[in-house]
Amino acid sequence: MAAAPPRLRPTYALRSVDNALRLLQMLRDLGEVRVKDAALELGVAPSTVHRVMSMLVFRGFAVQDASRTYLPGPSIGVPPVAMPTARQVQDAARSHLDALRDAVGESANLMVLAGTDVRFLLTAEAAGPLHAHDRRGFVLPAHRSAGGRAILAMLDPSTIDGLYAGRLDDEDLRRLDGELALVRARGYAVSAEEAERGIVSAAAPIHGLALAAVSIAGPTARGGAITGDASIARLLEARDRIAEELAARTPSR
Repeated sequence: MAAAPPRLRPTYALRSVDNALRLLQMLRDLGEVRVKDAALELGVAPSTVHRVMSMLVFRGFAVQDASRTYLPGPSIGVPPVAMPTARQVQDAARSHLDALRDAVGESANLMVLAGTDVRFLLTAEAAGPLHAHDRRGFVLPAHRSAGGRAILAMLDPSTIDGLYAGRLDDEDLRRLDGELALVRARGYAVSAEEAERGIVSAAAPIHGLALAAVSIAGPTARGGAITGDASIARLLEARDRIAEELAARTPSR
């Protein structure tokens, strides 16, 4: 196999981008990043490290522990979505997420299941100072999120047991089974600050595609409206329209 060509620094290199990438490498290779150490390594002020790391935290590439040390986040090292129709689902959902956001006044999301996590593919972000922000690229535990439980509810119990073998203890698995039974009965899932503090969400699985869901999310102050009958009706309507458009875009065999 031929050797790879040398990697040369681009003449148009952006310092802020390079700082972010170097911090990602530090998280990956060292397992933790302290602001003072990173500032010395990069030759920048601690405030610059804070600003860059805050964006990495927002995008899920870093988390901060009790000592305020930064650790690798759930978005580091995750493989591409193993779903050949991911782009097709995105395209089918885009306009309907926009319509759902406008109808309920809250952010709307498209997500898919990836192992025991849920991955956000698309967000129609609500306006205003107090709302759930863009979640594209986020990774959350499926069993703790509304979208994840909506998708898991479409899987058979033996598949659920296989996914969570060794990951959840018997009590947590029984609790999850009960939650999924409720999702199957009412057709949608709800999460109140289980995956993200301050966020309430409701999600419905996209029929015909057993690994995707659509959700609405917003602050706990509006949780009653988010999970109320009017919003749920709009959510289920958007879900059905996405499924219909996806079916229309899929060539018949």
